[in-house]
Amino acid sequence: MTSLAGKFASGIARLTNLAKRDDDPLTNLKSASRWLDNLPVGDAFKSHRAILDEIKRFNENSSDLSKDRLAVLKLLDEKSRDLQDTLVRQYLRNPRMSRPMESKLWHTVYSLYWEIARGYHSFVLDFARSAGKRPHEHDIPLVTLRAIRVFGNLLKWRAMRYLSTGEKIWLRLHNLYRIAEIEGFHRTAQAGYAEESPCSCETAYLHVMMLQLANSGTLYPRQIDLIDRWLCQWHEHLSLETRCDIDRHAFAVDLSADHGPRRTRKCTDDKPVRYWGTTELLEKLSGLQRALGDGTAPASLGLTEDTRTSESLDILNHLQHHWSPLTTREQRRASRESVKRLLDVAQGFPAIVGQIKAAFAPSPGASPYGTGINFSEADDVSIYGFVTERTRERSSQMQTHGTRTSPDVERWVMQDESACGYGAIVESRDRDWLRVGTLLGLKSHDAAGWQLGVIRRLSRLNDDTSSIGIETLPETPSLVMLYETTSTANYTVNGIDNSGANLPHAALWLEGDSLSVILDPVHYAPGKILRFNSAGTFRFIALRYPVERSEGWIRVAAEPVQG
Repeated sequence: MTSLAGKFASGIARLTNLAKRDDDPLTNLKSASRWLDNLPVGDAFKSHRAILDEIKRFNENSSDLSKDRLAVLKLLDEKSRDLQDTLVRQYLRNPRMSRPMESKLWHTVYSLYWEIARGYHSFVLDFARSAGKRPHEHDIPLVTLRAIRVFGNLLKWRAMRYLSTGEKIWLRLHNLYRIAEIEGFHRTAQAGYAEESPCSCETAYLHVMMLQLANSGTLYPRQIDLIDRWLCQWHEHLSLETRCDIDRHAFAVDLSADHGPRRTRKCTDDKPVRYWGTTELLEKLSGLQRALGDGTAPASLGLTEDTRTSESLDILNHLQHHWSPLTTREQRRASRESVKRLLDVAQGFPAIVGQIKAAFAPSPGASPYGTGINFSEADDVSIYGFVTERTRERSSQMQTHGTRTSPDVERWVMQDESACGYGAIVESRDRDWLRVGTLLGLKSHDAAGWQLGVIRRLSRLNDDTSSIGIETLPETPSLVMLYETTSTANYTVNGIDNSGANLPHAALWLEGDSLSVILDPVHYAPGKILRFNSAGTFRFIALRYPVERSEGWIRVAAEPVQG
């Protein structure tokens, strides 16, 4: 006779089955395929979100690690890849997006990587803990490879936002590789996904570590992504070894520690450490640099079609520095000293122009164009005998006074200083502009004028603070107003355009070992001829090649020309 408890349990089970959705994609592989086919076409974000929610729900029931559920997870992962790539491309192609949009997109992409990593990690750990054979045992090498790669994507995505590792990602990654090594499939080549070339757990693990070694907090997200893609072609030049050779092995990783690779300084026998060298890879990089210097296109060298030669050379130089052995690595240009120095900081090209203009405020009755740039008024007087109303209006538009109490100016405490720049820890909340490549104006209380600096290194310590490194430019900037030398109206007097078609635009003139000018990128064109007033004399310059560019500004080499 069936007990009352048994009848009750049977009734609950029947009710559960009746309540279960027929279209639940987590039921089996067939249901998952049917559900994926019904996702909205043309709305990548909505489809991506739907898959993310289902994988989250999948991970909530982590006790059911059956073969059928693993098949569902693999399918959801495979079908999400195109959607994930679409959002990643949107993120990389829009560096000027607003902070809320950037945060939403970043968290959406990161969340999917995290949930997929959680799912695969659970199956690999379950396999490692099991004494007997498991139904999905033959899938574990592929699952382990995918898990290593997804954890690598988590590290890459955190690097793009200059975040610390956190969440024990390195420890989980090390454990995955140890399982592959113990089970003997760490060097088995297999295609992680159908459209990809074969790869082993060891090469995928090394790929992640080499990308981490290249991440110094000085790269743009696009550059990190480029290095990640380039590394896929360089796997054959890297291999892990268990025994240390201090003369060959440049790097080592401790599989029992929650941190990434480090330079080999001594051999260790009491810890599970793996070693590798980079000699072959550095020779490969040197060959690429020579080929680019000889004029070979980056695309023909496998450096992707959307990469410029100058950009490729900059990244390769960066990799040479960060992947070189300790004995041959280029050291810091100047030693740092701990200081507590208070500096006024203006960020962005327009704000810096305003502050430099304020520092050299004109005397009463002088031209509002500033010292040395009153030639428009002088031209009016020489031509008409008076200053025209049009010139007065233009002057009033250009007269922007910056002050020390301006909202464009902040005060930062510098933590260290060298001959080349400063290091500081600053509040980063509500500072959307705090990014690598930001142009800064710097001025201490005892300085006569402003100097220029560029944020070269950024590391977000937490949600509120960031550690930054600032490189200062050796040249002293001077403010000039540049005029176009051509007019769309073709109306000139004494060879000077008086049509008003082209308003002058501000620029920062730098004179050092070579001449250069910093201006808004919208005004740059190779070979463009511009004129400005210097000590009462017109000077003409031609814009040449870009020296450096970032968001909102560009530094261009300049060459004097005859007017």
